[in-house]
Amino acid sequence: MNAAKKGVTSEQLRQAAKDLNLTVAAIADGTGLSKAYISEFRNETRNLSPTQQAQLRDYLEAQYAARGMAFPEVEDTSDTDLLQGLGGMVKRISRPAILLSEDVSSAQAEKLLDLIEGNRLKVQEILAREFETGGFFGGDFSEETENAIRELFALLALNYVAILMLRGRNIASKVPDDAKPKTLGDWLSGYLSASPLADLLPTADAPAETETEAA
Repeated sequence: MNAAKKGVTSEQLRQAAKDLNLTVAAIADGTGLSKAYISEFRNETRNLSPTQQAQLRDYLEAQYAARGMAFPEVEDTSDTDLLQGLGGMVKRISRPAILLSEDVSSAQAEKLLDLIEGNRLKVQEILAREFETGGFFGGDFSEETENAIRELFALLALNYVAILMLRGRNIASKVPDDAKPKTLGDWLSGYLSASPLADLLPTADAPAETETEAA
């Protein structure tokens, strides 16, 4: 088995841009990654896949080598005690990360991450809405607030399913529109088959749960 390629952190990218006087445009040209992805990763508002990080790492290492300089490795031992105390089950990270299954393609991962981010923005917008009571029958919620609450939890549920899919842990599969559910799992598959996740749902059993960390 080939050793996993090393990635790069946002901090290392910022340091490399400073050391090598590299612009976002130059890095994009050298790596084949979009300027938006590089800029967002540098600002810690987007995670890159392991493959994308490897591309970025290879490019930066080559630029450092061409100038006779060493790539700025980051050595962080601050979480050693934490790891030992928890049996190695937890690792402290400096930015959001999702465990990414090796069986999830880069294209599928990008679509799932875009969906998660889009849903997050929708959730943020809903949370800013005014909470209204009363409604037609004078209940605890107005009709508008009740509908917003339903939408809120639907978006949160979709993001949870999307995160499970990134980890290779599919709990639903795509089913025909006229399929009759026999279990709650069948109903969930039918519900998700009519959701924005429809095109990303597996049509067979979920793949093996081999995971790597996409930071």
